[in-house]
Amino acid sequence: MKLVDKYIVKSLLSISFITLLLCTFMLMSVDLFTNLDAYLTNEVPLPTIIKLTILYIPQAVLFALGPSLLFSATYFLSQMQANNEYICLLGSGLSYKRIVFPIVILGLLISILEFGFSEQLYIPSQHLRSVQQDELFGLRSTYDNRNITLQDPEGTYVVHAKQYSEEAQRLAQILLVLLDDNGTLTGRVDASWAFWEPEQQVWRLEHARYQKIDESGLTVQTSDSNELRLPQFNLAPSYFRNISNDITTMELPTAINYLKRMKLLDPSRYPTLATDFYKRLLDNLTPLVLLFIACTISYKYKKNILLFSIITSLAIAVVYYVIQMVTIIMAKQGVIGPIWGMVIPMIMVVCIALTERAALR
Repeated sequence: MKLVDKYIVKSLLSISFITLLLCTFMLMSVDLFTNLDAYLTNEVPLPTIIKLTILYIPQAVLFALGPSLLFSATYFLSQMQANNEYICLLGSGLSYKRIVFPIVILGLLISILEFGFSEQLYIPSQHLRSVQQDELFGLRSTYDNRNITLQDPEGTYVVHAKQYSEEAQRLAQILLVLLDDNGTLTGRVDASWAFWEPEQQVWRLEHARYQKIDESGLTVQTSDSNELRLPQFNLAPSYFRNISNDITTMELPTAINYLKRMKLLDPSRYPTLATDFYKRLLDNLTPLVLLFIACTISYKYKKNILLFSIITSLAIAVVYYVIQMVTIIMAKQGVIGPIWGMVIPMIMVVCIALTERAALR
């Protein structure tokens, strides 16, 4: 039994390694030629181009890992079928489930390793690459945002700003609606600008008009001031940022805390942020899912094994990623739950593979 498991795992890993190298090199070449015009236009030095290309390697590996494993498993199982190795193994008392068991376990181990690789290597390298590209090409901060509406977690106010500038840490055209513990309107503040004061951890409102409603609710007191500071208006600038992409690169504990708070602060942005976060986590299960599918489908190839293996793996990968693309769009629009954007494609593709195997038996 150990000899059979060793043979299966060794054969699968050898094919996967070669395929992964080829796919990674191809993706790096595509990335290099895609950015080559920008590199030449901005006269980027050769060492910097090499560094940016090297920083892309972790991302290329993650993109290529799932399809490479799928192809290697498809090709290996097709070869076993064509060479009648199944007959020998089944004749020795092994069931098909026992034959593919080490492949599934290998997929689980690779998924766990991919999670560590993604958190420890891919995310830091991707963040560093994005920062250097922004500096090289003079891009405007991607954190700038427009038309932001947030609610204080304690329910004491709702704030709306027309624009947020990351470079100046400034809000423009602010409307602040003040509420009491019962959610009753107690006042309103309109300001042209608000600047974050890191020492006091509060926003400084400039050219502000404060309209305060008295306890009876019958009169409104209005006052104008050049500068106004409200102690309760202390939301950090990070909550005003356009951070939908950054949640995939921030540290995991920080991302979890940020997501929890944004669910209260801005429910309209929560589906997009949560979908990106769950994609970041559940993408690591792709090797396990694709290897399980490869073990589930039926193989009847006797000739042109390499060609049919490529076609089969490409067909499965296309179906999986197209379904995933559609469900992620639905999840970001709030049609389905954020986690289902990743779970539904896995379930559907597994069901398709099981149906195909049952139909061809």
